[in-house]
Amino acid sequence: MLGRNRFSLKPFAFRLVAALAIALSLGSAVARAQTMVASAEYDELFRRVLREPANLDLSFRFAEAATRIGDYEAAIGALERMLFYNPNLPRVKLELGILYFRLGSYEMARSYFRGALAAPDAPLEIRGRVEGFLAEIERRLSTTQWSVYGQTGLRHQSNANAGPSSSLVRGAGLDVILDRRYVRQPDWNAFGVAAIRHVYDFENQRGDVWETSLVGYAARQFHVTRLDLGLAEIQTGPRFALFPDQWVGLALRPYVLANSVALGGSPYLRTLGGGVSLSMPFPNGAVLEPFFEGRQRRFGNTRDYPLADEQTGRLWSTGITGQGPVWGPIRWQTRLAVIRDDARRDYDSYNQIALDVGFPVELEMPWPGSRKWVLTPYAGVSSYHYDQPNAIIDPNVARRDREWRVGTVLDAQIFEGAGLGLQVQYAVIDSNIRNYDLKNFSVVFGPTVRF
Repeated sequence: MLGRNRFSLKPFAFRLVAALAIALSLGSAVARAQTMVASAEYDELFRRVLREPANLDLSFRFAEAATRIGDYEAAIGALERMLFYNPNLPRVKLELGILYFRLGSYEMARSYFRGALAAPDAPLEIRGRVEGFLAEIERRLSTTQWSVYGQTGLRHQSNANAGPSSSLVRGAGLDVILDRRYVRQPDWNAFGVAAIRHVYDFENQRGDVWETSLVGYAARQFHVTRLDLGLAEIQTGPRFALFPDQWVGLALRPYVLANSVALGGSPYLRTLGGGVSLSMPFPNGAVLEPFFEGRQRRFGNTRDYPLADEQTGRLWSTGITGQGPVWGPIRWQTRLAVIRDDARRDYDSYNQIALDVGFPVELEMPWPGSRKWVLTPYAGVSSYHYDQPNAIIDPNVARRDREWRVGTVLDAQIFEGAGLGLQVQYAVIDSNIRNYDLKNFSVVFGPTVRF
């Protein structure tokens, strides 16, 4: 029941705030000491640059020292003198682009960034940083941005109802024969999904924005109609730049969310919640984003699901997502999450750990005017530990599940914003209670549109 086997976030939150306060105090003291050292170095290098204006190494060191104390104009002057002596220096063009970016001169920054990309010997690290800055410039130059993605098509599943592989299951601790309606059933459905994202730029030098996303999904089963699904979810909240001059792209995003789900043509689930994430881009093009999210979920009983309300409760999620380059056209992406579901009944409450890893690969198509296709093989694993046995199933055994999944996604852009999406996945759940053992092979395909 509620109140048992629960944990409190208050001690954790108090320790987190205290640790952050200590870290900020120490960071402030260290920053002051570093500024004093940088100022002395700046004065010494300035005198040396006056004596040796053609010394490129000395000019670059002076530009670094000027940047550290915030004298961006002096740093720009030093770097532009370097390009006068040698115009083929992609790293210098990168630094100039960053300085103009910090001053809010985005057109000048963009010209230097593009110059760095145009250099044939530009290292991969520089290309990754430049592409990140160019994307940020495009975002900041547009006050309001809309993006839309949609797909419609067909989906086939070998186990559409997530039924057990065998009709021999457990009931009240005994072996019983399950009604064939609830054993594994294959089925097709027709589906449609749409995702709309809006970004409003506050037009300040920090780059703060307000982001809103709306996702809708609907699926109509061909035979197992009790699984007809409809979903709508909205998320909205600001994205605050933390240190826009020192760490471009570092941003904190608190948000709120709400959703509604219909199952089998009847209202099934309503959710209110919120969370916070921290986006951390790195010079090599990688981005990590730790997150924390809480949801209050309210289930409603329906004719097909008369005990659904027993799942009502709070769902807590914390973890990290990430992506970055591997080599050439290959990238990596991952998501690690630790989830706690505090349901109304202990036998519906569980702890979950989930890990998913994928490797998107950009494919060049051979025909004229073609666009890049993206093929993403992926794999994942989830582990579920339920709090208490369910007496209706087995009063002596608490449920333990391990899910494995592997698949691939193809995003084929054929013309402008139109394309084709294909996903193939095979999933296996191995449970200590045979009622929940299952295997499912699914194929999803259909046209896509984005703009």
